Amino acid sequence: MITVPAVEAELKDIRTRSLLAIFEAQVCSPTTQARRAAQRAAEETGDIRSLSPADLEVLALAIQYHAEEANRRANKDDDPEKGAYGVSLATDDYALQNVALHLGLKIEPIGQPRIKRRLLHVQRCRGCGASFEGEACPDCGTPARRKKRCKR
Repeated sequence: MITVPAVEAELKDIRTRSLLAIFEAQVCSPTTQARRAAQRAAEETGDIRSLSPADLEVLALAIQYHAEEANRRANKDDDPEKGAYGVSLATDDYALQNVALHLGLKIEPIGQPRIKRRLLHVQRCRGCGASFEGEACPDCGTPARRKKRCKR
């Protein structure tokens, strides 16, 4: 089990911290490249507003380990001592699951059911019906809704 410093810092009670110790969880930080990839992916799906910095860090680490696993497989390096074979992102956060699925990452829900389908969040103008990004419709100037609609 591997987690990120931001998640470790969020753990307040002794029971949860003890679980990390029992499972001998490693605490690692993702690379800058993986962080940028996580940010881009969350922006593309429209989930960026729903994800905390800790969520993005966890996603980045999953992206990083997934890429390392793919490289090992491409090089046919089957040494289990080196590895993150079977990389899965364990989370109940639906926005995090959505971005992970868009990236082709394997997810493992913890206590909640897995999301049923991948979603892309888009803003739809109340005035003219156009899809757009930003604070106001570029076609007619109508202000954006706070809630976005989802394309399946």
